[in-house]
Amino acid sequence: MGPFDRFNDRAKRVLALAQDEAIRFNHNYIGTEHLLLGLVREGDGVAARVLNSFPGVQLSKVRQAVEFSIGRGDSTKSPSEITLAPETKRVIDLAIDESRKLGHSHVGTEHLLLGIVRDNEGTAAKVLASFGVSLETVRHNVIATLGQPHREAGPGAPSPAPPQSTRNFAGPFDRFNEGAKRVLALAQDEAIRFNHNYIGCEHILIGLIRAQGSVAARTLQTLGVELEKARTALEFIVGRGDSTTSPSEITLSPRTKKIIELAIDESRRLGHGHVGTEHMLLGLAREGESIASGILESLGITMNKVRHAVIQTLGATEAGSSTQRSGRQYGSASSSYGAASSSARQVLLLAQDEAVAMRHGQLGTEHLLLGLLRMEPASNSVLTDLGVTLERARADVLKAVPAGSGEPSELTFSPRLQSLIGYAKGFADGTGTAYSAESLLLALVSDPAGVGAQILEAMGVTAQKVREAVERLPPRTN
Repeated sequence: MGPFDRFNDRAKRVLALAQDEAIRFNHNYIGTEHLLLGLVREGDGVAARVLNSFPGVQLSKVRQAVEFSIGRGDSTKSPSEITLAPETKRVIDLAIDESRKLGHSHVGTEHLLLGIVRDNEGTAAKVLASFGVSLETVRHNVIATLGQPHREAGPGAPSPAPPQSTRNFAGPFDRFNEGAKRVLALAQDEAIRFNHNYIGCEHILIGLIRAQGSVAARTLQTLGVELEKARTALEFIVGRGDSTTSPSEITLSPRTKKIIELAIDESRRLGHGHVGTEHMLLGLAREGESIASGILESLGITMNKVRHAVIQTLGATEAGSSTQRSGRQYGSASSSYGAASSSARQVLLLAQDEAVAMRHGQLGTEHLLLGLLRMEPASNSVLTDLGVTLERARADVLKAVPAGSGEPSELTFSPRLQSLIGYAKGFADGTGTAYSAESLLLALVSDPAGVGAQILEAMGVTAQKVREAVERLPPRTN
């Protein structure tokens, strides 16, 4: 994969414009000064908007500063003679690193400008300094612009949100429980702490960490996310604003609005009647390209790992908590779910996560198998000891039931899975205990016509082998 494969169209255009500037000056290389001119000329990208916000940074004046600093070459150069200067290669490497730190999947003009700023001894940085432009201010303005709506959006584009204090919740926040509302308030506090005039996903992440006792905070704690480390990473990536910000000046960034929409959707998918901190963290993980994602990844935590950890934490929550299912999501299976132990609830949540990832509208025995394989440790150990791996099982599921083409409006239990859960429930009848993950596994292999059992059979794992392995397990306490 080449260094320019991740460049978006605007960034590639900047490189072409930079080459054009090199030809204009009869230079046989593309330096960071030419890259700067290309960013100014591009006109519509984040970098151009930031640079245009500084009164002295105009194309003609920047060209004059470059000529004064570098001079012109002696003869005309053809494009084939022009190469990237070592300094420019370094800036491109820094731009790629900035994209990674911000959790972005592409390299755009904003990252190129951030790369120029980081290489503060480069020619382009010195040209900017000659106009009295603070490199730290450039960095802050790039980050702030990324968090704000496009001021030059065309007709029909949504208007920027009016200034508001997030202490007042209405509309989409009506379904937010007190924990989620508290996270928004804490996120606003973090924005004020950093002198930012917007609430970005990075502030939401800090708010989730600070919301002690919540599902999200417990999940992040198990992943080793510490408040001070996250704040340090935020300050390194975003920086601090120049002046104090009041609550009335603070708005939600477009990406944060998207996270909130995803949180509401995650709540709907899980069949919950509220939006809690767990849904906010799931929304953040699902979006996957925000500064918050970059902070977590800088701490060695992938979005996949975050999602799985949330599901694990939800599955371990006791019955009657905010993770209890609504009848709409689970249909006629909701009463069976209520009879499940915490280990069985965890398996069903993990199974649901697999179905959602595969865009399946029904939760079947194949998803139950995957949930059992992701469960830790007992039912998982039975299957892994018998040679069953999650990767192999997942591949076989997708062969049997190909991934859907669009997101289903809701997720229901298949009739076969409902019958299977009833069978698992039968293991606990008369004992006064709820059915367990092991009960689900035994029920799964007792239905040879189910996809889950057929996948195991193809791997040489028979119902008899599973029963014998389950009998050897020590008693489970939940």
